[in-house]
Amino acid sequence: MAGKTRKGLSYMLGDSNEKENHILPINAIQFSSITEQIYTGGRDGTVKTWSCDSSWDASRQTSVNDFDFEKPHKFNEYAYTEEKPDPSEEILKLETSISSNPLSCSGSREDYSITNNYNIHFDWVNDLALINNDRDLVSCSSDLSVKLINLHSPGHPESCHVHKFPNLHTDYIKKLTYISPKRTVVSGGLDGKIVLWDVNTLTANQVINMTNLNSSAPSSIYSLATNGTHMVGAGGPSNTVNLYDTRQNSDHVLKKLIGHQDNIRSLIMNDKFLLSGSSDSTIKLWDLRNFKVSKTFEVHEDAVWCLATYQSSSPGVSSQGYSPDYDFKVFFSGDKSGNIIKTDLSELYSHSTSRVSPEFDTITESDEYNIDEKLGVCTLMAKESSPVLNICCEVDTSHSSGLRAPSLLTSTEVALNRYHVPNTADLSRYQYLRTSIDYFNNENQANENLPVGLGEVPSDQNDINSDIYDIASQLTVESNNFDLQSSISGVNYSRSIQNTDPQFGEPTMNKKYFSLFLDIGGGPSTEFVNIAENAIAEESQANGGESAIISNLPVEILLNPIPEECITVVPYNKRPFGSYSLVPKSIIAKRFFNNKRHMIVLYLNGDIKIWDLFIFKVIKSIPVTENMHESRSDLIERRIKDMESIFFDYQTHDTLSNWCDVEIKSGKLLVTLKETSFNNVEIYYDDLIASYPFLSQADSPFKDSEIKMGNDDRLMLSRIIMNSLFREYVLHEWDFDRQLRNALRIQKLQNRKAVKSNTNDNDLSGLSNSSHSSNSPVSGELSTLNNAVKKVRMFSRKSSKNNVNAQPQEQSPKADNTNESIQSTSSISSEVSRFIRAESSSEENTEDSISNLLHFNKRRYNDRYNSLGLNAPVKSLLKIYSNDPRYSSHEPDKVSKPLIPSSQIPSNLLIIIFEHSPELGTLRDICSFHYEEILHINDFQNEHLVSDLRQHLPSWVGKLILYDSFPMKEYPKIEFQLSECNYALLPPGKKIGGKSDKKIKKLPVNESSIKLSSHSMLRVSKIFNYLVERFDGKTPEMKMGKPVWEWLVLECKGVELDTSLTLQAIKTKIWKKNSEIEMTFRRRFDP
Repeated sequence: MAGKTRKGLSYMLGDSNEKENHILPINAIQFSSITEQIYTGGRDGTVKTWSCDSSWDASRQTSVNDFDFEKPHKFNEYAYTEEKPDPSEEILKLETSISSNPLSCSGSREDYSITNNYNIHFDWVNDLALINNDRDLVSCSSDLSVKLINLHSPGHPESCHVHKFPNLHTDYIKKLTYISPKRTVVSGGLDGKIVLWDVNTLTANQVINMTNLNSSAPSSIYSLATNGTHMVGAGGPSNTVNLYDTRQNSDHVLKKLIGHQDNIRSLIMNDKFLLSGSSDSTIKLWDLRNFKVSKTFEVHEDAVWCLATYQSSSPGVSSQGYSPDYDFKVFFSGDKSGNIIKTDLSELYSHSTSRVSPEFDTITESDEYNIDEKLGVCTLMAKESSPVLNICCEVDTSHSSGLRAPSLLTSTEVALNRYHVPNTADLSRYQYLRTSIDYFNNENQANENLPVGLGEVPSDQNDINSDIYDIASQLTVESNNFDLQSSISGVNYSRSIQNTDPQFGEPTMNKKYFSLFLDIGGGPSTEFVNIAENAIAEESQANGGESAIISNLPVEILLNPIPEECITVVPYNKRPFGSYSLVPKSIIAKRFFNNKRHMIVLYLNGDIKIWDLFIFKVIKSIPVTENMHESRSDLIERRIKDMESIFFDYQTHDTLSNWCDVEIKSGKLLVTLKETSFNNVEIYYDDLIASYPFLSQADSPFKDSEIKMGNDDRLMLSRIIMNSLFREYVLHEWDFDRQLRNALRIQKLQNRKAVKSNTNDNDLSGLSNSSHSSNSPVSGELSTLNNAVKKVRMFSRKSSKNNVNAQPQEQSPKADNTNESIQSTSSISSEVSRFIRAESSSEENTEDSISNLLHFNKRRYNDRYNSLGLNAPVKSLLKIYSNDPRYSSHEPDKVSKPLIPSSQIPSNLLIIIFEHSPELGTLRDICSFHYEEILHINDFQNEHLVSDLRQHLPSWVGKLILYDSFPMKEYPKIEFQLSECNYALLPPGKKIGGKSDKKIKKLPVNESSIKLSSHSMLRVSKIFNYLVERFDGKTPEMKMGKPVWEWLVLECKGVELDTSLTLQAIKTKIWKKNSEIEMTFRRRFDP
């Protein structure tokens, strides 16, 4: 890297919403057709599982065996019979069906609720990918990490389900895709890297660097897709789609697909086609057989942000027997303006199985192209009020005719919505048949060969009384109306073409129509419309405005074209039938109080809270008073003013440096500790106890010891925080260290025994025999260690929590320990055995890690045994932050070492070990976990956490929590002078001791001015004590034993100084100059 990489520690504070919706918009959605569950990834850094009542219980109480993830689904891809029907008969049936029946939709699943929450990222989750037949879920984030969640592993805690891939990306990771046969996850980011990950080993197999067209600079990746085997496509602001063959194992571009004019935001690919959506508002279908554009869809008028097909929404369908070719028959698209469009291409490229009469069997490739060019039924499904961030099909595999999507999930800036999906299969089939017949009619000029009445286009269109070809014009169809205002608000298709052709008479120009359909080239469809404007009132009255869709409105087939300005496009869904609003609990503003422990924050819903960063909790909440007539922007503006007022009311007089960085990340507070600043702030003991009584030495179990704390003693904030967070881990290392020293001694005894046995030293035969005696202490320890290792190997999956507090002494555990403690000790013994065999030069042992410190300890212990002998005790090099004498191998400190009780720390507190460097530009997640995992660190399921902490915690944290070693803060010196008040300048009427002005008796001070300098944290109370010690004799108040601050006053610029003020606070808040502080002292005025 260009600059030095450093590591630090962070934790996230925010309201818990485990059973609620995301607090920020949802960026990614996946649906499992096997378990019928939805997975969402949000900008709040969380991944959530949604289940409906009929789906598998995602709480993992139900057996995974209830689902066969490998079982293929048998279906007939086409609902038609193998026998080719007569086209004239089929068209007639379709025309009758279409014109006499409303556009239908399938029934949807029940309502969804959140059943699982994974708080695993501290920045946006940008994409999700279901893999391994929907057993696992992969997420990528702006925290530069890729993580894998085991979704279906019953009997294990949440922490065991999340696995992290190594760090390779150096900028936001935007997209994921999956190559199922190779069990390979592919990730792409703004750093231009395409990384292929082996799911089995969680390692990178290949890295492809995507560069700009005419430059070696990396090109950001905003979209990514794979054909499921060896080809990967990537797109971004270069406006091109780069295709790579992963078999080449190089950065060489197989092909560049050029055609878009703006950023390519979405890609979907199979073996034959690639679908691309761009900010230039177009969607292109590319034929991968010739790498050319097959079709361009101009149905959007704003940037296309997302695309979805059945398989991209639910990747598990590929394992159920569905061909990838089936995936492109229907796709959905969403744009920045909120439009959601379904495009039905069911009959595209289906000529080989066209199921049309034998007369079409001689169709040529040129004929196919000309027909396919006109195919595609585009339906405006819905209109959102904000940009569409992502869309996902709720795929249904239960139909024998193939895949269905009864509803569509859409994510916006305010909610997760569900919409009905209209069934357009008949329209697509009719379009294909009509287009094919019309094409051959025009080609052969043989309309007379067609059956009478089937699609003849009259030579004189002026003889037609209506512009709508209605095969069932005599049928009475009940029309229910809909709320026009709510359905078409915001829809404005400006591509309407003025048509002045004489065939459109004045009556036609005055008649208005509504349509759900769009032409693939833009504007309203000229093939289908829905209803004339005068039917709106009737349908609205019949329906009462309650239906979520436009119901009971048949589709009319156009014979003659209608001017586009006469057609208004309206969405099929007037509103979502299911909506899950985002929870407005995201933090949008903050301010740090001077004490550097409290922070006031404003939430999106208007609530104001004060967070205590030291104990990770809200200490003050000021709920919002709602005003029904107030807009959200007005509410926020008002509450910002309220927040400022409250901030000044609760502000303190401290002047301290920052010991942590706090930023709003993913709608929460990210508190970051770095090596260069973590020791910046100390707190006086009396202030600590006043704010946190539970930290008082009087309440400590060691209050009878020699520990004495005065009010002027100072404690470092971060020292308390980090030792409190990692307490259980530190105790684990303490026990590990004890067993390590014991194991090293036993190892040397074994080596000595082996050497002496080889030399047949008879003088040591007694020792050799006694080494096998059960009464030998060394033999007993050796036997215990070996047996423990054997137990772990025999029962490798069995473990339980170790009660470290019950047996923290240096001595070996007693024989009557519980089975629980024995199992945990056995686990540590196995860990010791592996550690002794490991070399400190291992690749996994980085310099800036606790592992490096522990290997140093091992070398030191070996050296001490070599120099002192095996019978001499070797003390631990660890020095734990604790007043408990059981954890001290050194001279105990006489100062209090308070710890925040585990009951005060939220169990779901997310703790992150990160790295940062100039090249990264942001914090990169190295390892993250929850506090509850630390509490249960001795459980078998969390044994990986010990390894992660040793490997990833930086050495400056390790020195603090394992050696109680930290750099002392060098506070700047501040100069000040003390002089007695000039009583002649006192305001009239002010008396001291009954006297005024010059008659006031002076204090017994020999010097007229005392010049001093001290560290910036010096309190006024200390200055008082120093001052009276300089008096020449005792004053009457001193003889009476009165506290000095009760009768003596210290002032700066006429402001009386509180005893708790520091020099830094005086200089910053009152003196406000860079020069020497001038303070005066006097007795208190008479009442």
